[in-house]
Order: sequence, then structure tokens, then C-alpha cells
Amino acid sequence: MGQYSTVHCLHDRVNSGRLFHMPEFTVHTPADLTLVADALLGMTPTILACVGPLGAGKTTLTQAIGKALGVREQVTSPTYVLQQVYRIARNPAYDTLVHVDCYRIKTDHELPALDLAYWAERPKTLVIIEWADRIRNYLKPLHPTWVTFVVRGETREITVR
Repeated sequence: MGQYSTVHCLHDRVNSGRLFHMPEFTVHTPADLTLVADALLGMTPTILACVGPLGAGKTTLTQAIGKALGVREQVTSPTYVLQQVYRIARNPAYDTLVHVDCYRIKTDHELPALDLAYWAERPKTLVIIEWADRIRNYLKPLHPTWVTFVVRGETREITVR
């Protein structure tokens, strides 16, 4: 597994005159996503809205997060079922992981069935949404943490905002 020499992260950015940390990661192997998962969980987000092309690592990152949280079953892509819910035992920050895949969402009429507002308000729940850019306007009032994947050859650049 890579060390921080393999995964670059935490670059300072200036926004409106304020200095803040905006996590950015350069990932060289799928195993490096474990470090990204740990960093994201350290932020204790409620919703992670993942954006990136097919094969960028969105599901692999979700699997790494599931493993770090202690999810016992295999975290799989919910492409055809749209949503998977996993129970988490013995984690002080989270007791539920909700994995949503919006790749097949075609209209806003399909969104209420996902009940994202319920999950976002539920304590100790982490919602991870793949292809979140397809429902960007719907997510705005929920204030997700955006995780953007850019593929550069065999590496992935991941930005968190």
C-alpha cells in the first residue's frame, strides 16, 4: 500500500482572502484509495457526492470507505438497484452507509424514491453518491462534500470541496 509519498494531499488554497485546506490527492494504485478513504472519514461528512468518468475509482473508493468503517459484507456498485444500505457495527461516527449510483437516473421523478433527504438528516449515516453530477441541483440544499475524480493515464487526481 502506498504511503503519503505516493499519495499527495492537502494543498493550501485561497478563497475570498481566507486560507483553507482543500484536500487533493494523486492516486497511483487502487490500494492508495485506503489513504483517501481515511482522510475523507476524518472529515466526518454526511454526504459524499462523487463525480468522474467511468472507471475513475468511485466504486473502489466507496469499497475502501466501507472497509474502513467496518462494513462486513462486500460493498458493490448499486448501478441496477440504484441504492444499497449497509449496517455498520462498532463505529463511533457512523452506523449506516448508504451507497447510491445515479448513472441510470434519467429524470428528477426518480429521485424521491432514493429518499436522500431522509438519509442526510439521519444521525450517524454516511451517504455516498456516484454520478452525483447528474443530480447536482437536487443535492444543493443537502450541502454535500464533492469528490471529483480526474483520470490522467494510470493515475487519478481526486479533489474534495
